[in-house]
Amino acid sequence: MPTAAALGVLASLARVLPRRLLYALAETAAALALPFFERRRLRIRNNLQRIRPDDSARQLNRAASEVFAETSRYYADLAILPTITPRQVLERHLHVSGLDHLLDAHRSGRGVVLTTAHISNPEVAVKALAALDIPAVALVEQLKDPRHLDAVNAARAAVGVEFLTATQTGVASALRTLRSGGVVCILWDRDRQGGGACVPFFGRQARFPAGAIDLAIRADAEVLPLYAVRRPGPDRLQFDVTFMPPLELLLKGNRALDTRTNIAGLARLFEPIIAEHAHLWRVAESPWAPCRDTPWDDPHPREHPTEARP
Repeated sequence: MPTAAALGVLASLARVLPRRLLYALAETAAALALPFFERRRLRIRNNLQRIRPDDSARQLNRAASEVFAETSRYYADLAILPTITPRQVLERHLHVSGLDHLLDAHRSGRGVVLTTAHISNPEVAVKALAALDIPAVALVEQLKDPRHLDAVNAARAAVGVEFLTATQTGVASALRTLRSGGVVCILWDRDRQGGGACVPFFGRQARFPAGAIDLAIRADAEVLPLYAVRRPGPDRLQFDVTFMPPLELLLKGNRALDTRTNIAGLARLFEPIIAEHAHLWRVAESPWAPCRDTPWDDPHPREHPTEARP
């Protein structure tokens, strides 16, 4: 079923079905879909094998199935979250740590690039921003199917934060938000549009988009990493959300090299997080394939912390 149609069905069911039943249906649909998406399952399994090379074949297969299930839960989230206010999401469904990092960065007035990976559902943290009255926009990748993008963004918009497509207009709006002291939310770990940088990731070169780092450099903004992990248990709409300290950017005045170096720092920071939650990492494309194991020389070694941006 096309994604746009599936979201419409889930949104209708979310108004009449108990939440647990809706998630159960989503998980059943994911299990039934596995045989029809074998190539996608194998790509996910290959990613998992890079991340967890010591796992057995059985463990990798189980984890790949769980990625499918988590993707279905994500779309169930999109159907359910518009029916819950941002304050209710923050108080009843999120278990937040490190919130002071976000609040302190926002109070600095420099603007904040809030960046994360496709682990579980990072958009629940975006809904928390609306509850905290923090002005924010989210910059999202373009999709080949415009109906898919429109359907997903319509569901996302209900969280109280504006979602912008990463076009020239969207990027310009994001920069204005940062320069006025606001927050821009962006994912860093999937380069569908191409043009990213190849950096070390689990022992090999992988390509990731430049957006989060490039925006921060251009707007002189903070980069604040976070991740959201769905809690196990009968209530699927429970998340642990962790805001980390601002990323220490290394800047030498060469924007291309600075961007690449700090993307490498972001990938290095998230490696252990993705390794721990690989079964929830919803990336089906290989980030390693575009790079062909090209060599890497870090032009800004981190042995010199005095060269970091104050």
